[in-house]
Amino acid sequence: MIELLIKLPFFKRLIPSISRRYYKFTKKSRKYFKIGNIEYYLDFLDPMDRLLILNKKYEHDQIVFFEQKLRELPFSHFLDVGANSGYYSFYLADKFKNLKIKSFEINVDAYSKFIKTLEKNSFNNIELFKFGLSNIKKKSKIKSMVKDGFTHSNATVINNQDSIDTKKFKIREAELKVGDEIFNFKKEYISIKIDVEGHEIYTLKGLINNLSNNYCLLLIEIFNDNFNDVNSFLKKMNYKLIFKSQNRPDYIFSNINFKKD
Repeated sequence: MIELLIKLPFFKRLIPSISRRYYKFTKKSRKYFKIGNIEYYLDFLDPMDRLLILNKKYEHDQIVFFEQKLRELPFSHFLDVGANSGYYSFYLADKFKNLKIKSFEINVDAYSKFIKTLEKNSFNNIELFKFGLSNIKKKSKIKSMVKDGFTHSNATVINNQDSIDTKKFKIREAELKVGDEIFNFKKEYISIKIDVEGHEIYTLKGLINNLSNNYCLLLIEIFNDNFNDVNSFLKKMNYKLIFKSQNRPDYIFSNINFKKD
């Protein structure tokens, strides 16, 4: 019922506002929420979690297109880089029982929520790692926005901590590893989602061998300032842009010649 009301202009702001105040007052914002077949452990005060809780879906147009392409060919793996609370991982695990899912999350808070969802549900095809993927193996500082006393679950790799307002961001340390040093797939159908808050070109460079040696479907959130670099990098590797989300800077690239709709 709520997901229907929230589509109406009057309720679109009213429902989230009232609900947010309620959960903040009761201090019971973090719990399991049933979405589809899955019991997700989420926090209503987190903006991304809240969208999922209220709408019962998230980033809908791109995930529908992505799922459609996964059904066309025998994809063996899904790499969820920047998994956050795990929506993509759990959504696809529920749809594709034989898909081997490797999920990566550097934010300890998002990681803990992912673990609780994994423990609550009976998925045997998901493996979660508490590090990110980049082009260099290293320890790095990451930042998460703090607003109204709440730390968001999104995390951004930072290079210059002196430029960060510590009143607006929480700074943590995270581990980054090189994707090609972990995976060595050959001639397989691999699907990858990359949502790494501006670090996407480095994640791709760290996976260059796997991107070259396999048939890949890539869903990438690309900051506008980074689009030309990412697009040029993938073009040189014979990847084509096959989808752009209507609502977000999310793009799908592939080196596979899919059948035309």
